[in-house]
Amino acid sequence: MTDTGAQALAALLDPDHGVFTTGGFATGQGPGLDLVSPIDGELIGTVREASGHQLDSAVASARRTFSEGSWSADGAHRAKVLRRLADLVVDNAEQIAYLDAIEAGKVFTDSVAEDVEDVASNLRFFADLISRDDGRYLQGPEGWGWVRKIPVGVVGAVLPWNYPIAMLGWKVAPALAAGNAMIIKPSEDSTLSALHFAGLAQQAGVPDGILHVLTGTGPNIGEAMGLHAGIDVLTFTGSGPVGRSFLESSAKSNLKKVSLELGGRAVYIVDAEHATDFAAIAADIAGAAFGTSGQNCTASSRVIFVGDDDADFQQFREALVAVTEGLTVGDPLVEGTDIGPVINKKARDRISAWVDEAVGKGASIINTTAEVPSAGTWFPPTVIDGVPEDSELGRGEIFGPLTQLLRTSSRDEAVSAINDEAYGLASTVWCEDLGTTKWWSNRIRVGTLAVNGYSEGTVATPFGGLRQSGFWGRDNGPEALETYQETMTVWIAGN
Repeated sequence: MTDTGAQALAALLDPDHGVFTTGGFATGQGPGLDLVSPIDGELIGTVREASGHQLDSAVASARRTFSEGSWSADGAHRAKVLRRLADLVVDNAEQIAYLDAIEAGKVFTDSVAEDVEDVASNLRFFADLISRDDGRYLQGPEGWGWVRKIPVGVVGAVLPWNYPIAMLGWKVAPALAAGNAMIIKPSEDSTLSALHFAGLAQQAGVPDGILHVLTGTGPNIGEAMGLHAGIDVLTFTGSGPVGRSFLESSAKSNLKKVSLELGGRAVYIVDAEHATDFAAIAADIAGAAFGTSGQNCTASSRVIFVGDDDADFQQFREALVAVTEGLTVGDPLVEGTDIGPVINKKARDRISAWVDEAVGKGASIINTTAEVPSAGTWFPPTVIDGVPEDSELGRGEIFGPLTQLLRTSSRDEAVSAINDEAYGLASTVWCEDLGTTKWWSNRIRVGTLAVNGYSEGTVATPFGGLRQSGFWGRDNGPEALETYQETMTVWIAGN
């Protein structure tokens, strides 16, 4: 694992392959970008960012290759290429997971088993989906014709750092399946696996000019992509302020379609009247709240116990504390590690500041927090109660390994805690009574509601949020294709 991962790293850094464009890898023409590992704070290496000129060249190449039509016109060929690419991704699982571990602190075993597999599943799902697309035919007294889906053209994808390869798969699979060309900007905090993926795409047979990966910061390449008149669609997963800026950029430029997934503040509801195993529920909550060090837009950052029985609540509280204290915090490359570091010093300091403010206003940390390494950027899994609503933690998305424990006797109050938020991405309800589960599902308004176990669904289920958690479009499922296609009607007048 370490040897093949190190080889993949050297292949990208030794010649400074921070850009993948027509013809393969190249060196950026912009300023240098230091890649620092959150594991130990050490410098992994330095790559130069892409320049504005390189972005223009990539967009022009993407447009030219797309317009030639051979990629967009042959769905059967695209499906074969995507299936070959899925196989190559699986073959390179250890290299990809290694790159995400050292650069983003991802737990290696989780990346191999979940993130990389998710990419392969997405590629295969959309290869199958486009293989079954026959269009829609119409006929009437006025004439006859058909409605067909056509690719939009050039897609820009600005990726987050928390799931580097998985989020790439969520964007790339449907966009390429639909027949588009792509410009991808991975996060400057986790850019390596996207570059490695680009090399695999070339091996799989994705034509030169169809897929481009440009290393760069948001103010450099990201902002320029939002304003670029040659990009027809921009898809983004990340923060609300950046998402809003892309909507503004669309209005200022070519009115490009913009699809946004902007985070959340998920709740895990435990309906105590219909819950039989608090230890099992607590274990599920630990994965939901602390997986990826809580750096997940669907992380269960709030746990609401619904019930009046004090003994039940105390039993659940103790189970949640016990499972939290049993987590292994450490090197994400070591087998048995549950929790790795947070992404960088800025994130670690923000999480610490929010917790300190809440505690200063009366909140209490109820678990014994784990020892964490002194080097790198670490924060221990934490359960906290009594968080004031007027604190940053009481109203914001923590995006760290922390969950709040709350209690209410009213199901309606728990529903309000979700629906009255600006966010509406996802939540979980544990309720073992079918009728009451229906009650919950009829009232909670989020993009994804998991029942009796934390989940974001599968590659076949649409993922996205309501309210300020999202804007126009979904990842995953057949619905994801809608972001990357237009509807065209061909109508022939007469009989």
